[in-house]
Amino acid sequence: MSLMKPSTAAFAGALALVPYAVMKTYWALGGTAGKPAGDLAAQFQANGAPEVLVWMERHGLDFTVLGALAGMLLLAALVLPWGTRLPRWSLLAPGWAGALLLTPYGLVTMGAAPLGFTVGDAEGWSAWVGIVGGLAFAGLGAALGVCSRSYQHRTRSTASTVTAE
Repeated sequence: MSLMKPSTAAFAGALALVPYAVMKTYWALGGTAGKPAGDLAAQFQANGAPEVLVWMERHGLDFTVLGALAGMLLLAALVLPWGTRLPRWSLLAPGWAGALLLTPYGLVTMGAAPLGFTVGDAEGWSAWVGIVGGLAFAGLGAALGVCSRSYQHRTRSTASTVTAE
């Protein structure tokens, strides 16, 4: 039995993303607090990032924000009734993958940032950026774990019924 209701976990996961979204919006509007000096799009390009990511960065769109929005949509699908009409694997595969990858990544990031470890290979990031990002990733990952477990349990009889037919 889960310690937290799936709807509460989904809300908490979405809430954990709010400071991250505020930070990224601030940067998209030209803010520089917490960011290293220089052109991140140029750094992306120099490091061989796909051109679409470079283009997005140049236009104030961060690919991780799109991932966060996708994570919020996945949380909604895992807890709301319309999600049970989707193929079971289409929610469980990304839900469990997100839980298993994002939770430890976020926790490690939150622990490493105050110790001076930087984001990627860029220098000049403020420690609070790692804490905000780590909270977002760990919060989303943990929420995905709770919601995926609940969805898996709730849809188990439906999946076995379909298989038996």
